[in-house]
Amino acid sequence: MKKFAYLLLALSIVGALLSGMLLLQHYYPDAKIGFISCGDGIINPCLSLAQSGYATLFRIPLAAYGLLWYLLAIFIVLIADYAGGRYYDYALAALLPLSAAAVATDAVLGAILIATGIFCTLCIATYVVNISILAIVLLWYRASVKDGRFSLAGICREVLAAQESSPDRRAFYSSFVLFIFLLTFAIFSTSYILRLKTGSARIPVDTINSFVISFYRSPAQNIAFPESGIVLGNPKADLTITVFTDFLCSACYEFYRMEKFLLSKYRDSIKIVYFNFPLDVGCNKDLKRTVYKNSCVAARAFMAASDSGILEGYIVKHFADYQNTHVRYTPETAMAAFRQLDAGARNGIDEQRFRELMNSDATSRRLEEHIRLAKQLGVDATPTLFINGRKMVGVPRIDILDRIMKNELTRKKYHSKS
Repeated sequence: MKKFAYLLLALSIVGALLSGMLLLQHYYPDAKIGFISCGDGIINPCLSLAQSGYATLFRIPLAAYGLLWYLLAIFIVLIADYAGGRYYDYALAALLPLSAAAVATDAVLGAILIATGIFCTLCIATYVVNISILAIVLLWYRASVKDGRFSLAGICREVLAAQESSPDRRAFYSSFVLFIFLLTFAIFSTSYILRLKTGSARIPVDTINSFVISFYRSPAQNIAFPESGIVLGNPKADLTITVFTDFLCSACYEFYRMEKFLLSKYRDSIKIVYFNFPLDVGCNKDLKRTVYKNSCVAARAFMAASDSGILEGYIVKHFADYQNTHVRYTPETAMAAFRQLDAGARNGIDEQRFRELMNSDATSRRLEEHIRLAKQLGVDATPTLFINGRKMVGVPRIDILDRIMKNELTRKKYHSKS
């Protein structure tokens, strides 16, 4: 029986690690683990899944339930291996329905992945682990039945008749139940603490409703935005978020993190159009002072990246080290982000050509046009958003912006049918 127990132990440890990674990805989407699981692009399938209604059950991530299952399996196998004898049968009796339930749950979740078109590598890896665990449990069950030593009905009768068992056996049953309770409490309470710590806790519905009502009470302006040349998302998307930004400002960095969620969740339905409004007197002459030194250089770099067809990759590299570079940003910092792109992701553009695009007269003229447009629209802070003609200054909570996205997309869908 030991060979089955050790195989199950190894698989359960792998499953626990995978579930831990998924839990980390859920609460810390910018963690480097994202590269292992789904890639580090602006549109991340794991973020898309985390933002869907299928990622949690009773507001607890499904990854936490998976972690509970694998740790419980590890505990059961370790007890059987340590105690030996009849405890191997108890372990088999516990793992048989648990592993079958895990695979049945995975079948439902797999169908959801197929229906949504989301490919989550780590999720699929856990499905493979669970199928492997069930296969080993079934082989163990067949071997035990063949030896004539195992009776699932007999073990169930023993457990149900616990009051008639020896004191040692009753103590074991009580300790096992207590351990399950403590393990469940530890995992779910840790998940709750992470939700509070990372700001994932939802704000009250009344607060969301109040903000959304206030947003829609503001008059919608009929603004004919010119081509900015800097666009993320599906160019033919139904909904456009127009953003006046400074690519070095801290609030704009927070909005970038929100953009990743929105683009991952709504994918082909929205696009984000950028206009530069650097808070730097180097190119924005009407400012009283420079807030982010060399943000004019960053604006030029993003325009060059867009002209080169590498905007998505460039924005990821730019913000990947934002905390260390935004306070000492230089033209060399802009080039360093370009160099971090793989050769295949540079679209045939070399460093010299990228630098030429950054410093070209055409880029300077477009930057001036962006700043002029921002002033015409009364923009004086970044980020400033325009959603269907309505202005929003600053970075709202994701719950609020998500509600507005749903409202706008629903309205457009309704009008398209009318």
